[in-house]
Amino acid sequence: MHILPILCYLSLLSTCGVLLFAFMRAQRSIRELAQQLTFAREEQHQNKIQLTQRSELDTLKDEFISTVSHELRTPLTSIRGALGLLSSGVIGDVDAKAQNLLRIAVTNTDRLIRLINDILDLERMESGRAPLQIRRCSLREIAQQAIESMTGMAEANTVHLELAPLTPAQAATADSLFFDGDADRILQVLTNLLSNAVKFSPPASTVRIFTEATADSILFKVSDEGRGIPADQLDTIFDRFQQVEPSDARQKGGTGLGLAICRSIVQQHCGSIWAQRNLGPGTTLYVMLPRTVRSTDIMAEQQLPPVAQTQGAILVCDDDEGIRTIVNHHLTRQGYTVIEAASGEEALVHAAESHIEAILLDLYMPGLSGWETLQRLRNTPATAHIPVVILSVLSSALRPQLTGDAQGWVQKPFNESLLFAELGRVLHSGEGPAHVLLVEDDEDLASVIISSFQDAAVYLDHASSRQQAIRHCITRRPDLLILDLTLPDGDGFSLVEWLRNQPNLSTLPLVVYSGREVSEQDMAKLRLGPTEFLTKAKVQPQEVETLVLSMVRNLRSNKLSDFATVS
Repeated sequence: MHILPILCYLSLLSTCGVLLFAFMRAQRSIRELAQQLTFAREEQHQNKIQLTQRSELDTLKDEFISTVSHELRTPLTSIRGALGLLSSGVIGDVDAKAQNLLRIAVTNTDRLIRLINDILDLERMESGRAPLQIRRCSLREIAQQAIESMTGMAEANTVHLELAPLTPAQAATADSLFFDGDADRILQVLTNLLSNAVKFSPPASTVRIFTEATADSILFKVSDEGRGIPADQLDTIFDRFQQVEPSDARQKGGTGLGLAICRSIVQQHCGSIWAQRNLGPGTTLYVMLPRTVRSTDIMAEQQLPPVAQTQGAILVCDDDEGIRTIVNHHLTRQGYTVIEAASGEEALVHAAESHIEAILLDLYMPGLSGWETLQRLRNTPATAHIPVVILSVLSSALRPQLTGDAQGWVQKPFNESLLFAELGRVLHSGEGPAHVLLVEDDEDLASVIISSFQDAAVYLDHASSRQQAIRHCITRRPDLLILDLTLPDGDGFSLVEWLRNQPNLSTLPLVVYSGREVSEQDMAKLRLGPTEFLTKAKVQPQEVETLVLSMVRNLRSNKLSDFATVS
């Protein structure tokens, strides 16, 4: 009778114990969950802090790069410009000892400029501030352009450059060598690889470019016959500041960043780059790129505004059809009418029968050479007045021998900006000197730029601040403005905005000469009339002079054309 209550009591105690144990376990689980939630919140908070710190560091990095680009490029441009004026003899003749010291100074300044430009270019690419301009490209054309641009360096090192011919099978499917990519960047990769190959190749050797393609990818190889790369360094050569030998930077030149830049460009294209030792002497570098890119990566090519045509034509005389085609393309886009001549005899006929403003003349041609063509042009009254610009692989050091015969000289492979500038310089015309306003807060650089214009048909005013520039523009409208973007009382953007709101200044021709790279978005904000963008240290003051003269000449030609149309 008494056992049942006892069993019930024991059962109740057991149940209470189970419930108590379950409650204690639940309480412990709740504490553990609370601790986990607290830890998760703290971890999330720490992640937010880290992301904020990383964002702040990225911002500081961008600001540092921007500051370095301006603070280093501006004084380096002053130094290089001053040295260039001294070594060229514009200021006066110097003796042989001083000339050698100037050569050393110029060489090492150029080396420092290349280092800074390479560092900034690499940072811009890796930070995503240098987007690709994707379009359909021909691998063979880019390879040929790279060879043409590096021919001068190769000849100086007695190295031969060669684009390997296509096999019959490749020639039958030549379309397969087209791909989607940024032609300028791929050209930069090829020229960097060729530059390295030439530097480390023995005299009388050959550097070759091979091109191949599959259904999905294209491949190019640059092979040299040099000393080769040790097997343990085949991967590390693509790292920053890597040299096979510690003395290479001094003896061979370069910054140690060329291959790192190549890798960054190739990776932007979703491709790969690597190096292999040859079975014989030398090394081969391989670059593989996809044939196509994602549609979201493709950017439409910018539509250039139409340029007013000039009155006469430019006669391009060169026996190389490829050179004529390239020059014709560049000049046509600048508004020139172009007539091509494949020989000296043909050039003489065009010069006598057509309205020719200037002649671009190659020196070495079969039949009537450029030298003979030039003399016949000068000895014929009807053509003696036509300015001639020599377009030759020879150095412009030979220019003094042609004083009175040729008015200009551009060395192949040429930079199109310098070609335009030299052409504009010899065609400079107009009533009285052009009025150019230089807006630059660095007094040293301003002095160098002013000195580079001393023999030009240009009146140059200088303003060191935004307010001074506004006063100059109100007092006398300039024909053209050279503008730095960093000013002590504002910036170039605000000055351009002010100019845009002035009816008589809203189409002012402009040369933006900045210490930092200008993005596409900023370019759109800075355009007035005809506008060119130059980067300090990459473009020297003497090159600014020739570009300005070219723009002034085009401006005046267009005004004369408009006047003739109205009349």
